Amino acid sequence: MKTSKAILSIALSMLFITSCQNDNNTPDDAQGSTDLTYMPTEDRKLSFIKPPILGKEIAFENFTIDAQQDEEINTENGTKITIYKNSLVDEDGNTVSGKVEINYRDYHDPLEVYLSGIPMNYDSAGVEYVFETAGMFELKASQDGKEISLKQDGKIDLDFISTSNEQDFNFYEFDEFTGKWIVESKAITTKTLVNSNSGKTALTKPVAQNKKNYAFDMELDKSKYPELSQYEGTMFEVKEGEAFNSMYYHVQWDNAEVKKLSTNNYQLALFKEDTTILVKVKPVVATNQYKKAMNKYNNQLAENKKRQENRSDFDIYSTSTIEYNSSMSAQSIITREFTLNGFGIYNLDKPGIMQPNGEVKTLLVKRNDEEQKLDGLSYTVVNLNRNAIVNLFGKPKYYKGSLTIVWSILNESEMIIIFPEQFKTMQNKTLLASTYSIDEGISLLDDIIANR
Repeated sequence: MKTSKAILSIALSMLFITSCQNDNNTPDDAQGSTDLTYMPTEDRKLSFIKPPILGKEIAFENFTIDAQQDEEINTENGTKITIYKNSLVDEDGNTVSGKVEINYRDYHDPLEVYLSGIPMNYDSAGVEYVFETAGMFELKASQDGKEISLKQDGKIDLDFISTSNEQDFNFYEFDEFTGKWIVESKAITTKTLVNSNSGKTALTKPVAQNKKNYAFDMELDKSKYPELSQYEGTMFEVKEGEAFNSMYYHVQWDNAEVKKLSTNNYQLALFKEDTTILVKVKPVVATNQYKKAMNKYNNQLAENKKRQENRSDFDIYSTSTIEYNSSMSAQSIITREFTLNGFGIYNLDKPGIMQPNGEVKTLLVKRNDEEQKLDGLSYTVVNLNRNAIVNLFGKPKYYKGSLTIVWSILNESEMIIIFPEQFKTMQNKTLLASTYSIDEGISLLDDIIANR
């Protein structure tokens, strides 16, 4: 297997793009497509999980562990997963040995939940509710391509990064083959870690560069992003699942910008005349600097531990209520500690009735210099003050008195978005919607939701 590496100098001071990609990866021009049908799983069972735009789902993080050792996994967002030795079994109930692949992904905002295709409705006593989430995740394990499970008396411990420390969230497990959420009676400890080093950068664990992925080596204003100056060799790596064309390396870009979306998640924008390319990236440390970065991290971790030994819990954990934290900032990190009895899809949720109460009677879109009426579409409605999505059919609706964003997929290449200000200024309950490509629309939604 060969890898290639190219460096492109962009028309910016000290900005370079490096490429390191597996020749066998998906072609650069591969695009996602819409699909609203049931998708059978590999064992031909129908799944109630139906991603609305195939290829745009949140990518799994993949880890390899030794089934005969206690293993601790640290994810990109900071969630810690502890899997204990000799606790995994194959389909025949035999204890698994050797290397095991662990797949993990989480969903923290309405757009991520939408792209997952996981239904967020909950039926209780004949009343249908909509889930508002404080964080949802999916955890799987396999060996040689075959799914493996947890022993009947086994356990997995999680310190899960959450978006809220409110106490009225329950814990649910999703049954993928019945489409039902099952409430779990879990003991959950919620902690809000406040960065006590006011004005200083919180310690972050370095992530090693994956040489199979594209990477960007950029000189940034470290005063704006001080967390990126902790380790030498820090660069940006394109997140898995992102569409990135190798032809971009042959363009002399006029400008480039980096914007932080959330912990360990950034967006790179490349500009050329009337063209803008947006791609999600994460900070990583170059291979030749990773060992040095880990030594620095471990030394700092040991120093922090010594300082905290003489402090009480009241110095470290705040008991005050923190409002919904969409960016999961380093200033207040909310964790939920609990134990799982198996792999699957889990959600910290509270059900509510969240039907929008404002109506749009006529929705128009401009095509070929003519305004055309849109009817019979499926809409996703998000109150930007809540962490939930509502799906409607027919006509769009909105929340009176709250910032609302609405979108709908028109076909495999187009979508419409209705922005909050449009509901405020519409006349006679008539709106003119704008159309966007699927990629452009998702980037716009991501930006608005991340910065709400």
